[in-house]
Amino acid sequence: MKILPLILKNLLRKKTRSALTIASIVLPLFVICLLGTLLRALEADPSGGKGMYRLIVRHKVSITNWLPGAYDPKIRTLPGVTEAVRMQWFGGAYIDQSAKNQFARFSVTDVDRFLRVYDEVSVVEGSEADWVGDRSGLLVGRQLMKRYGWRLGQKVSFKGDIYPITLELTVRAVFAGPDESGVYFHHAAIEEALPRVKGYVGWYWLKTASVADTERIPRQIDAMFENSSAPTRTETEKEFQSMWVSMLGNVKLLVGSITTIIGVVILLIAANTMAMAARERVTEIAVLRVLGFTKEKVLGLVLGESFALSMIGGGLGLGLFVLLLPGFREGLVNSPMGAFAAGIRLFPEVLALGFGVTFAVGLLAGLVPAVRSAQRPITEGLRQVA
Repeated sequence: MKILPLILKNLLRKKTRSALTIASIVLPLFVICLLGTLLRALEADPSGGKGMYRLIVRHKVSITNWLPGAYDPKIRTLPGVTEAVRMQWFGGAYIDQSAKNQFARFSVTDVDRFLRVYDEVSVVEGSEADWVGDRSGLLVGRQLMKRYGWRLGQKVSFKGDIYPITLELTVRAVFAGPDESGVYFHHAAIEEALPRVKGYVGWYWLKTASVADTERIPRQIDAMFENSSAPTRTETEKEFQSMWVSMLGNVKLLVGSITTIIGVVILLIAANTMAMAARERVTEIAVLRVLGFTKEKVLGLVLGESFALSMIGGGLGLGLFVLLLPGFREGLVNSPMGAFAAGIRLFPEVLALGFGVTFAVGLLAGLVPAVRSAQRPITEGLRQVA
């Protein structure tokens, strides 16, 4: 007699219990995949590899300290530096300070160099020349245009907090790229309103010629300004990104701990179901042994049922995750977490993790009941009433 029909019959014997067990695997596995995706997104390079050629030069003491604009020619003339742009976080508020109206707002000193440093970005509406040529021009991400319904030529006002000014800017160009949730404008607009900030920037963003230059140049720049009044810290774009993630705490440990706890909960639920099923069929298994079933077949029968439950639940969980991920990403893109959402995609390693959890649950949940059922003497099983 083939084992597979028996496994399927055993699964359908207690339909409600099987359905609840499968559901208890589907939802936790969905959460595990979601957490894994969020963690990978924090570490991912949304630029498609182009970020590995970029460096950030900031103040050594704190990112809130400014650097002199006079560093620009010294940095740009270093061998291996192909382009450099000076930038500053503006912050401020659009309409109000509510979470729904939060997005990145940067001023750029060297607007004509900006798209040469961020070469994965392209202008899809308006033109780069329109933005560069208008000192009050605004370069806006496509997703942001869609969120607020802005149009080319529209006036947009930002009320500053770091800078006690209100800027009225005009949408001149729209860009498309991995992260479309920010705006960029001329730093001259700030300098004209606040002459005291002229000559200072937040950080330098550099483009290098090769990976070897990316490894060498940071040491050169930091050594160059080591004894100045504004020492620097130069790091790769990935290191700069990791700094922001580290401000949230040990995210890896937190997500790893939650994932482990969820995995253990799934295992306990599945193991309890298999233990109950094995206890209910003690006499039945003894009869199968009398009819010629070997210990190996009994072992395969119980383990097969465990794997079937786990794989059905795991398959549904992974399918649900793949189906809902685009909508989840779209929701984040249209939220204050738009910049973070740029790194979210379907990671093969996350799907592999989900499959691994499913396989482990199927094996571990059914192993003990399967071994006990196979090793139990036939006479002992026949004495018991199922």
